[in-house]
Amino acid sequence: LSVNIFQVYMFWELVGVSSFLLIGYYFNKPSAVAASKKAFIVTRFADLGFLIGILIMGFYGGTLDIGLLIEKLTSAQSPEFLSITSASFLGASMLTWGLTLIFMGGAGKSAMFPLHIWLPDAMEGPTPVSALIHAATMVVAGVYLVARLFPVFSMDEAALTIVTYVGAFSALLAAVIACTQTDIKRVLAYSTMSQIGYMMFALGISKNGGEAGLGYMASMFHLFTHAFFKSLLFLGAGSVIHMVHSNEMKDMGGLRKLMPITHAAFLIACLAIAGIPPFAGFFSKEEILTAAFHENKLIYGVALFTAALTSFYMFRLYFNIFWSKDAVAKANHDHGHANKDTHEDDHDHGEGTWSMKLPLLILTACAIGVGFIPFSQFITSDGLALETHIDLVFSIAPVALSIIAILLSANFYKTQNAKSDKAVALFGGFYNAAYKKFYVDELYLFITKKIVFPLIGQPIAWADRNIVDGFMLLLANTTAKISAAIKGLQSGKVQNYALYFFGGVIALSILFIYIWK
Repeated sequence: LSVNIFQVYMFWELVGVSSFLLIGYYFNKPSAVAASKKAFIVTRFADLGFLIGILIMGFYGGTLDIGLLIEKLTSAQSPEFLSITSASFLGASMLTWGLTLIFMGGAGKSAMFPLHIWLPDAMEGPTPVSALIHAATMVVAGVYLVARLFPVFSMDEAALTIVTYVGAFSALLAAVIACTQTDIKRVLAYSTMSQIGYMMFALGISKNGGEAGLGYMASMFHLFTHAFFKSLLFLGAGSVIHMVHSNEMKDMGGLRKLMPITHAAFLIACLAIAGIPPFAGFFSKEEILTAAFHENKLIYGVALFTAALTSFYMFRLYFNIFWSKDAVAKANHDHGHANKDTHEDDHDHGEGTWSMKLPLLILTACAIGVGFIPFSQFITSDGLALETHIDLVFSIAPVALSIIAILLSANFYKTQNAKSDKAVALFGGFYNAAYKKFYVDELYLFITKKIVFPLIGQPIAWADRNIVDGFMLLLANTTAKISAAIKGLQSGKVQNYALYFFGGVIALSILFIYIWK
């Protein structure tokens, strides 16, 4: 809401501090502490780019007021626009540099490749916190930032191209990784990264105004609908974790009978994120796919494939939790009947209290209904209402692919069988690489420990210890020695002071005689 972009930056940093504190909520847990530091450091690195971008835009735009900045840098004849586009560095205009660096800040906060490594570790925080961060606040802040400055982004094709391809690649990468994860919260974390990639590339392929601005509207619409079904998914996952005391899929299965409300809510959220009509995700995702089809066929193909992967990994998650192994449900049921006096308490513990179930019901209603809001009538790139409609013929392909992916997932995971193991064996090394997140974390550690620390960090530390500290110690020791040498002059004896006085008089007399001789 701030009108000044530097003020936006200040509160942007407070969002980072808040996420650091929330992720590290369990401060006695080493993994939570490490995760909070990782998130803070990675996003600070991205925010350095954001700050430099702000300085570039402010220097050439002559203001940090967002409204004035947009006004000056969207007029092709304005002195500020001519100045920032004529100045260049390494072959790119300063407008491209400024916008790319601002996008870097957004990419870090929104966990876009390659600044996404903090995201799965952020799952160390409490699950309601994960729902808040991933659904409505921190990780969508980058999308909001690009959307807020979109009129300026629309003036630079190079910056929009970067936004498009980083978003599309992040969406695809996260979807592939999500297909292999076994921690239910990490599956949802990569799902968030993938959906935000959708929002980002939708902004990248958009133009400012008219039907060409469909991508902008679709991005904001998906940001809105995603908040509801992603929050529902995280709170549903929290309810499941509360039941089984584990995040791992192998410890779950057959919970649909023990947790009917959570089961129904989770199923609806999965259908919404898969883009199945008439749930909310269908409408917003359909608009993104329509915009991609008209603006960039390659991005449309990536988006379509990613949509199919989304349906697959979300229903892989759903079937592993609520179907698959009935042994978990039977064990819990038998445990509940072992003592009739505590049977009711055990069932309450399984589904949770109404303080847990009521938010699920509210969010379920939203995941069903918010897609019908005529979003294009009040949120568009140029502020003018945009007429949109769902083309049923055009919608067949993505919905059909999603249904096929769901059926494939059911074939592998609805019941215990060896099919999923055979699929893993078929993909072999690629599956293992995806499970290891394509070794991006290991690459960062290698660069940090083998290159940055020994080649940059250690020389700087040596210079700090031996040159900077050495100079300060030399200065202090020299001062101490001079002080020790002359402190004897202040003896407190009058006869010594008289001697110094007469010695000075004699020296001055000799000097005057020499000068006036």
